[in-house]
Amino acid sequence: MENASKALIIAGAILLAILIIALGVYIFNQARSATNMDDLSNQQVEAHNSTFQNYEGTINGTQAKALIDAVRNNNQRMPTLGQISVNGKSDNASLATEKNSYQPTSQYEVKITGYQTQEGQYKGYVTAMTVEAK
Repeated sequence: MENASKALIIAGAILLAILIIALGVYIFNQARSATNMDDLSNQQVEAHNSTFQNYEGTINGTQAKALIDAVRNNNQRMPTLGQISVNGKSDNASLATEKNSYQPTSQYEVKITGYQTQEGQYKGYVTAMTVEAK
């Protein structure tokens, strides 16, 4: 009888140890997935911004028109982000007028002048750009 009670105590201790280890692994995995979500958010910001950062510097008029198209597409696709403005213009009609003012053979200087600074889903996204004739 004494051996049977010791065996039950040992079995209970083993089950308790397994439960504690499983709980530790679960907590570790939860913490790791939270960290991975921050990395994913940073990757999303970089991927979004790279579309516009590729145009930074000196470009020709055809590339400037492509930039305006990219901004217009972004503004339509991501309305919750807010409008990206080019030279202070963000609505489709103003951007279309801006696009038509670029000459294909002229050179333009593109600068990103604003990023989303508010905390939240879109922090760090491009919000404003300037395109100036060179």
